[in-house]
Amino acid sequence: MYNSVVIVYLINLERAKDRLSSAKETFNKVGLNYNLEIAVDGKEITLPHHNYSELKYNLLHGKRTNLGELGCYFSHLNVLKKFLNTNEDFALVCEDDIEFSDSIVEIINGALRSGIDFDLLRLSGGSDKNKEKGMPIKLKKIHNSYFLSLNFGFKSGTGCYMINRHGAQKILDKINKMSLPIDHALDRDWLLNIRSLSITPAPVYLKEELHLGNSYIQAKSEYKFPFYKRYWIMAPYRLINELLRLFYKLFIFLKIKIES
Repeated sequence: MYNSVVIVYLINLERAKDRLSSAKETFNKVGLNYNLEIAVDGKEITLPHHNYSELKYNLLHGKRTNLGELGCYFSHLNVLKKFLNTNEDFALVCEDDIEFSDSIVEIINGALRSGIDFDLLRLSGGSDKNKEKGMPIKLKKIHNSYFLSLNFGFKSGTGCYMINRHGAQKILDKINKMSLPIDHALDRDWLLNIRSLSITPAPVYLKEELHLGNSYIQAKSEYKFPFYKRYWIMAPYRLINELLRLFYKLFIFLKIKIES
């Protein structure tokens, strides 16, 4: 990749052999080498945990604890710690249920050469390739039909993202203790004091056969508290969250326009 500044990590549960085999084919297809990160297994986590605020999670997310989400959260933090122990400028962090666009390397290189600074670059969408998440506003064309974009809405999922050293350090400093799922936690730029962008359309998608109905996290509706328990705290929190997002993104949008 551009200037050899990107190190690649693949997060995989040791017992998820089928996913590792699938991921190997995916990475080989686009010529990406990766460092394997053995994921933290939620089944091996016991509560209470010193790096998990269960009450805050229950109130802000409106769900009972899902140990699979804890394992996912801690796995991502472990990758960021390892990245900071290298001399690399950027890390590409990937989960094991993704598929890449054939031109993923050119897209990443285009983002790095764009002249627009970012700390976190969200590359993955959902399993529906026709639906873009996060209300992206296009900033600059970087490769063929792909654009560097700024999201004005919440973008779920952490299937694949690129992060620099500043972003990794801020995440470890600010949200080392889990109180939300990893995608909700990462999507609060104003709290982390980072700049996150995305690629539109998403060049990385979830494989349906490994995601829908076959997730190791199983973040299903059965974990949700009843309606009357969820919304008296969660709804006001999310409203404030989205207002903060809007104001912060408008500020970043104007700053990018001035810089360019």
